[in-house]
Amino acid sequence: MSLNEELVQATNDSFWEIGKYSRTVKRIDNGKALCDSLRQLIQQRSEIETSYAKNLSSWSKKWNEFLDKGNEYGTIQGGWRGMLQEADSLADLHNLVADNLMTKDYPSIKAWQKENYHKSMMHFKETKELEEGFKKAQKPWEKKYTKLMQAKKEYHAACRSEKSTANQENNARGDSAVSPDQLKKIQEKLKKCQADVEATRDKYEASLNDLNSYNAKYIEDMNEVFQKCQDFEKSRIEFFKKTMFEIHQHLDLSVEPRFSQVYTSLHSTIGQIDSDKDLRWWSTNHGSDMPMNWPTFEEYSPELQNISKKKDSGIGGGSDGITITSIRHKPDGFDQQQSSPLNTHRQTSNNESQRSSSGSIQQQQQQQQQQQSSTLRLQQPPDSARLAQMNTEVSQADIVRHQPGGENYVRSPSYDESLNPFGDDEDEGGGQKSNSTVESHVYQAIDEAREGHNKEPERKVEAAPEEEDNNPFAEDADETPSPSQEDSPRQMNGKEGVPVRALYDYTVTEEDELPLKAGDVFVKLSEEDELGWCKGYKDGREGLYPANYVEPV
Repeated sequence: MSLNEELVQATNDSFWEIGKYSRTVKRIDNGKALCDSLRQLIQQRSEIETSYAKNLSSWSKKWNEFLDKGNEYGTIQGGWRGMLQEADSLADLHNLVADNLMTKDYPSIKAWQKENYHKSMMHFKETKELEEGFKKAQKPWEKKYTKLMQAKKEYHAACRSEKSTANQENNARGDSAVSPDQLKKIQEKLKKCQADVEATRDKYEASLNDLNSYNAKYIEDMNEVFQKCQDFEKSRIEFFKKTMFEIHQHLDLSVEPRFSQVYTSLHSTIGQIDSDKDLRWWSTNHGSDMPMNWPTFEEYSPELQNISKKKDSGIGGGSDGITITSIRHKPDGFDQQQSSPLNTHRQTSNNESQRSSSGSIQQQQQQQQQQQSSTLRLQQPPDSARLAQMNTEVSQADIVRHQPGGENYVRSPSYDESLNPFGDDEDEGGGQKSNSTVESHVYQAIDEAREGHNKEPERKVEAAPEEEDNNPFAEDADETPSPSQEDSPRQMNGKEGVPVRALYDYTVTEEDELPLKAGDVFVKLSEEDELGWCKGYKDGREGLYPANYVEPV
């Protein structure tokens, strides 16, 4: 290497300049930062893969729930399921990609980084060693270079002084005002300047020759340290290349056997859709091929009839109220004054009271056993009608039987002895209690029977007036509706059901459907079927509507 004038220009940015090796040294620090950046890149890609897999799974779950509640069926539903299964399988593969990136590639980079970059007080150990190597290789050359620059500076200064003195001597010769002594002094100064130029020139040339003679050694020493930097950087680049190949392998799902199998399976699933098979299934389960319980002749059975003539107020056709079987007819000695619903009981005839004590007791025991065998079904009717229905439907045989003039009382198994309106607390004259007292005991019995079956808080019920036409066993008992026969909370627009409110507009597509407007309130007559439809009553007509388009009022 030869050092020329261009080498020392301020614009020159050569590696061989003093201190310019710092860029090569800084590259080591940059390599460590690039390792951090590559790890960050892998982490972010892993998060993207995880997020994508999560979105696929959420999407698949949402549409699977739609299929569970929707109207699709048969093999065509299997096609829908196949597309969703593809999403689930693809989500698993992308979760695998994310896992490989974070469990294999990310730790690999971190381990290599830890192995090749050793932190010291201020810098990495590798950076410090290479920087010291460059300084050591450049220090001798730097001294010679500094000496050269000084000799150059002195030479150029001598040249400027010699040229200035030569101009003064030339001007003095042509100026008559300059005395000979002054001219002589200028000429002596010029000779001295010329001598300085020669001397500094020799020194400058000697410094330059000395520097040039050391350039070979300088180049050798610098190249040795530089090669170490190159080798270190090469190892980083090769490692990055290897890591990127591994990342490519983890990202490339086309070489993953399960990936191709996902779409092979999806293609096969779609190919299994069979319209004829689906239509046969529909006909068997919902169409003309369904079995039918055709009506047949049924013999009349009076034991199974319900005393109450009121219609069911429930949605599902179930019966509410009290149903009593094994009804016993009124004997000849029935007291008409005590036949009201408030004093409902049966007295045995006066002829029975004249029978022998042993025969009477035996008959009473037989009658009590018959009463115990009768069936009392208590079901909870609607709140507004429950009590009135119980008042009108309680059987005479389920309250009490009284034998006037005697001391033996036979009580119904449905009531406690303390509720007997004809118990031991008769007035001193031997007469029976007043009708109001009897009514109070009867209603107390009804209340406790209601509480025992329905587990509801006790309600206070006032005694009803004793009127003959309130008899629940009269033929025209239900011609005049009682309060319990009025519309209950489950009745609306003359129909019994559950009031609901439409959430969205719905335009009918079939004649048997109900049109809906958001905010409409109408009656739901049936629960949701397996296809997601309910039956309702609105604006004087019955029809079907989507179950998820309404909410309970």
